[in-house]
Amino acid sequence: MARYPLMSILLIFPFTLILILTVFSMIIKIVIPTVLALWLAGWVYGAVVREAWERNLSEPFWFVRYRNFSG
Repeated sequence: MARYPLMSILLIFPFTLILILTVFSMIIKIVIPTVLALWLAGWVYGAVVREAWERNLSEPFWFVRYRNFSG
């Protein structure tokens, strides 16, 4: 492999391409729609309980609780 780097890269390339295509496909088909659905659900909930729209724009995932471990 060290003697023929171009040949080695060409042999590895198809496997890495399949891996990258799979990861990007999952991101586009699962992650992005999930995030958008959560954001839209927050907007609908805010409209139903008559909250201010500014909260949905400035804090789109206000309903998710998390801990701040920075200090």
